[in-house]
Formats: sequence, structure tokens, C-alpha cells
Amino acid sequence: MPRYRMMYAKEGPAKYISHLDLIRAFERAARRAGLPIAFTRGFNPHAKLSFAAPLAVGTAGEAEFADIELDRDIPAGVVAKSLAAAMPDGLRLIEVRPVAQSAPALMAIVDRAAYTARAALIAPPQNETLQRTVDSFLARPEILVERRSKTGDKRKCDIKPGIFALSAHMDNDIIELAAELKTGSSGNIRCEELIAAFMEDSGLCARGNFVLSRRALLSAGGNLADLLW
Repeated sequence: MPRYRMMYAKEGPAKYISHLDLIRAFERAARRAGLPIAFTRGFNPHAKLSFAAPLAVGTAGEAEFADIELDRDIPAGVVAKSLAAAMPDGLRLIEVRPVAQSAPALMAIVDRAAYTARAALIAPPQNETLQRTVDSFLARPEILVERRSKTGDKRKCDIKPGIFALSAHMDNDIIELAAELKTGSSGNIRCEELIAAFMEDSGLCARGNFVLSRRALLSAGGNLADLLW
């Protein structure tokens, strides 16, 4: 069956929908577009849609990826035009291209993700001071966060091995953090965890919540091209 890889943005009101609702939104959009979606077999068939990595509710995505399979071959340009016109507010289709059936699944390729996070600070530091704060944070032998297991038990987890890069910059009272974090099927690090750990360690105080955006999904080594097509 022909397989197509979609690059899309999740922004505005759509950033607050869950991953399950995102899947449903894509399936409904494909139906409205009149595309012949392929379905799995069995007692409970579902559309052959697969996504690179779930995005946390409230986090925007600037270059997300998903694959869709159709029952018959259709030019990618026709798929893109039809699907883009049927997308709900906040889901913006950027590009669609055909992918070989033998190509690895998206979830097998994704290894890390690049994020930005912005918030206003109370008593913002100078950039030189902020850089020293970041360096000190990254120099810690371990960066522990608290997580809950599936049974509800709390445990400490060291997220430092999953932090590939972290930088910070002040623009008046606005701090912008840029991070590259482990993501995918194992060792996943949530951007919210990193922010909470950094803010606690630095003693900085935000005036309100951070606005989060996932800028890119990357393969091992930080390469975007491996995911593209």
C-alpha cells in the first residue's frame, strides 16, 4: 500500500489537544478530504496512521511528522492539497511526500527533539550571569527529577544523560531556553522536567508559565534529514 510522510505544525488551539485527539483529527481530515485511507484488519480495524513522537499537551510543534497509508496510489501533491484544505484550526500541513514501504518507521528513527521555552522572569539576570548558571547546572554529576511509576509510586530519575544541549538567553525580562533532549521509545526526557530542575537549581523565578515549542524532531546525532523522506 502506498505510504506518505507528512510534515505538519501543531499550533494555536491545537496544541491543547491530546495525542489521541490528534490521531482522530487526522483521520477525520483524511475522510473529509476523500482520501482512501488504508485500515488494519481484525475485529477492531483502525486507520493506518503513525506518528513520530507524542507531543505534550500545551506544547506547540513546528515540524512534526506522521505517516499515512492509502488503499491506492495518489500523487503526493494531490494528497497534500486535499488534506491541507480539510485540516482543523491549529493543524497546518507543511509538506507531503511518498515514502517507500521498506523505510523505517518514524518512531524507530526519532532519537531526540529540539525545544524552545520562553517566560518572563522576576529579577532577571544579565546574560553573562545566566550563562554561568547554565554551565553550573550542566556540570552537576546528576540531575534528578521525581517521576511516578504506573503503580503511582514516586522515584528519582537522573535526566542528565538525556540532555544533549542547553542554552539560555535574556531579552529584557524574557528568558528563552533552547534544549535538545532525548526522546523516542526509551529514555524520553520531558521539557517540563528540565525546566523545573533548572529553575529550582538556579533560583530563578518565572512570572507565569513557560510557553513551550518543539522546533524539530531529530535522529541520532541530531540530524533532521533522516526523518524527512
